[in-house]
Amino acid sequence: MSKQSPKTQISQLVTVAVQKLQGKVNFQAVNLKKGARVPELRLKNENGSGESKYPLIGDRYLLGRSSSSCDITIRNTVVSQIHCSLQRDPKNPHNFLLTDENSTNGVYMGKRRLKSVSLRHGDTFTLAPPDLANCVTISYYCPPPLWARLLRYGFYGAGGIFGLLVLAVIWESRRVNVYPLPSGVSGPVVVYPRDGQTSLNPMGQETHRELDNLGDFSPYLTKAVVASEDSRFYWHFGVDPLGIVRAIKINWQGRGRQGASTLTQQLARSLFPEVGRQNTADRKLREAVVALQLEAVYSKDTILKTYLNRVYLGLAGYGFEDAARFYFDKSARDLDISEAATLVAMLPAPNRFNPIQDYDTSVKNRNLVIDRMAELRMISPEAAASARRSRIEISPQAKKSLSSTIAPYFYSYVFEELENLLGEEVAKEGNFIVETSLDRRLQAIAEKSLKNNVLKQGPRYRYSQGALVTLNSQTGEILALVGGVDYQKSQFNRAVQAKRQPGSTFKVFAYTAALEKGISPYKTYTCAGLSWQGQAYSPCERSSGGVNMFQGLARSENSVALRIAREAGLSNVVNVAERLGVKSPLNPVPGLILGQSEVNVLEMTGAYGVFDHGGRWNRPHAIKRILDASDCKNVEDLSTCRVIYDYGEDSERNQQVISPKTAETMNSLLRGVITNGTGGAASIGMGEAGKTGTTDNYVDLWFIGYLPRRDWVTGIWLGNDNNSPTSGSSQQAARLWGDYHRQLLTSSPP
Repeated sequence: MSKQSPKTQISQLVTVAVQKLQGKVNFQAVNLKKGARVPELRLKNENGSGESKYPLIGDRYLLGRSSSSCDITIRNTVVSQIHCSLQRDPKNPHNFLLTDENSTNGVYMGKRRLKSVSLRHGDTFTLAPPDLANCVTISYYCPPPLWARLLRYGFYGAGGIFGLLVLAVIWESRRVNVYPLPSGVSGPVVVYPRDGQTSLNPMGQETHRELDNLGDFSPYLTKAVVASEDSRFYWHFGVDPLGIVRAIKINWQGRGRQGASTLTQQLARSLFPEVGRQNTADRKLREAVVALQLEAVYSKDTILKTYLNRVYLGLAGYGFEDAARFYFDKSARDLDISEAATLVAMLPAPNRFNPIQDYDTSVKNRNLVIDRMAELRMISPEAAASARRSRIEISPQAKKSLSSTIAPYFYSYVFEELENLLGEEVAKEGNFIVETSLDRRLQAIAEKSLKNNVLKQGPRYRYSQGALVTLNSQTGEILALVGGVDYQKSQFNRAVQAKRQPGSTFKVFAYTAALEKGISPYKTYTCAGLSWQGQAYSPCERSSGGVNMFQGLARSENSVALRIAREAGLSNVVNVAERLGVKSPLNPVPGLILGQSEVNVLEMTGAYGVFDHGGRWNRPHAIKRILDASDCKNVEDLSTCRVIYDYGEDSERNQQVISPKTAETMNSLLRGVITNGTGGAASIGMGEAGKTGTTDNYVDLWFIGYLPRRDWVTGIWLGNDNNSPTSGSSQQAARLWGDYHRQLLTSSPP
């Protein structure tokens, strides 16, 4: 053996010393920054009093009994001099590799002896078999950051939800057999008046027609349907995740109500009664399950063809072949761009958006479909521009068929209410039996009275339109509703859709608010002019000196109503109006008391009904019950049909909105309007009560009153659609109210 030089020996000694110094780590002196993420070894103390923690900042550590060789010294007889090592994992620097350094008793995880393992947060291992009483237990602590934990739990949650959905799909799929598809189509929406005898739309239905192949339909029709209803139809698998996310976003942002149903889901809902009609999460799940089944069994072309043949289209029945023949007197094979887009634009609400009942809205919606087709490059910009400039030419027979509808304004409103009650998606499917509150005798007299008044008195007093609503004050049921003089000429429903200033009919809310505050109806108010919020108001027109509530309301004195409202508080006046059913926006300014904010006839009439019903409010409604025509044991016996909705179980029924005492005082005040005030023209000697209303320049002429002995409350508006002034007054509306009720009392039921 060669003899080493003194220089070499000194060098080796220095190296060994340095290695020993590097191997020794003073863990107590380690000072970490707050929040620093450093892996740790946690060693359980022998006496069971807690544990020792060793932050792992370096890349390699030795564990054992030797204090001279090991970084972490463990004084235990079962531990070897150098028992194991920890080396930072090069593949994942956040983890360490644990390696047995040929120890006597080994390294164990549970009962398994390890040679080497990559440690993860929460791993626990022992030096020596765990069965030994004095084995050493060590845990590796390195929790992931919060975002990583949340992401992991999110994946776990999503996986769990997905698993539950899969199980739900499997379970629900057993309930519905989608092969073969049901034959035939469902029934239409049948609307009955309160006597339940004759449908309001007795128009006979022609034989249903279907086309055999998707290619038999006009190519513009299939493009319009996909563009408008489900632009990702050929991409999704029956349920559109992107559409769901978009709908949630739009609904969350309050930009309207947005549905997410695909064409396949709509077809599932329409063809299979098992899906149900309720607007619930259960129904949506069943709908999605059946849609997935349809996509698994049938081709996209078959699904689209079936949709085109079976979708509900209101007056025209079911399917685009029937609709094309009804509206355009031609086959769906021959539809041009404009015609196809017109029919597709009806889908959201076929009984309201059709070109017969609302031509202007139909044109607007048609153009939206055409624009969407152009946006998706289904048609050229030139073809789109040409189609938008086209008129919608309706078949004369279709126009004629509408004249057979009983109470057309009421009938059209039923579908608006149906949509509000069931939701747009369910309501447009059809196959409902709707029982309404319409009294055909009252309706016929109402239509005739309004038309005769406008034709005879309108030219003299320069008004050309009107609206009339009669409710049952005890239930809120609409007994008669007339939205205009001639439905054939104008389908705009002035009883519901028109927003009009109510004039002095709004004063009742100020008087009610004052009575609720405890102000006596006998308190007197000066008739002098006043200034309020920078606006000057004139003195009384028909009174002088001091005037109490009875005199002020009877003579409709503005300055008295303003003083009463100021004492009661504008916010209280608004609150009273809203409690009594006024849903239109109300601006809490002095002008509100004189009828500045716009309202509609139906909601104002419903509010007056509260005074005749002991202070209780019922939502004005046309629909009493909705039955599911697809779920009847015997279609000839409506009692065997499943009830979807019943107003008798509605949460808005019979709400006590003002005290009976306040209601009775208001009755006395409003009776005085007719016996001693501006409403004398409405007098029929039956204890009637009501209020007149006229707006600036006599643009709007109102009278709202009720007949306690018959539980009738009727609101009347007269005026012009273009807001031009009339030369009349509220006396014309009051006189019409009186004439109408005299006919109701003297005529016998048909």
